[in-house]
Amino acid sequence: MKYKRLASEELKELEQEFVRFLASAQITGSDWEKMKVEEVEKAEELIDVFSDLVYEKVMNKIEYLEYRDNKSLNIFHFTSDKILLVGLRVKENSSLDLMTDNVFEAWNQSNMNAVNLIKTEKIYSKERGEEVFELLQTGCMISDGKLFKLLEKL
Repeated sequence: MKYKRLASEELKELEQEFVRFLASAQITGSDWEKMKVEEVEKAEELIDVFSDLVYEKVMNKIEYLEYRDNKSLNIFHFTSDKILLVGLRVKENSSLDLMTDNVFEAWNQSNMNAVNLIKTEKIYSKERGEEVFELLQTGCMISDGKLFKLLEKL
């Protein structure tokens, strides 16, 4: 498997898509019910393949991810061939907390020198979808890219 198996609840939510997937493999409802009992490994392999297809589709739609803690902010932009990163690192002597709701207001009022701006890029070392998935697994959240575009201009 490339990603991870969908949970039972997720499969249930995607039941119609799974039925179409099985139909594309010429597996009828009765064939599927029989396979789940008599060919458990084959049935699980089909669920794995379907899960990867679902995750691949989702990962390909994601353009921006964000990770934030008290002292750092990382925003990733996934292009076709590389990952761009724009980030902020709060300097040690600053009390600025990037987790507060009004962080940018506080940053502007306190001191523009409270943070270091980071910009870098990386060529994919794995397939794009796998890189997106791994970052999601570490706690990144999907972002709309507005903050990336703002920070990129600095």
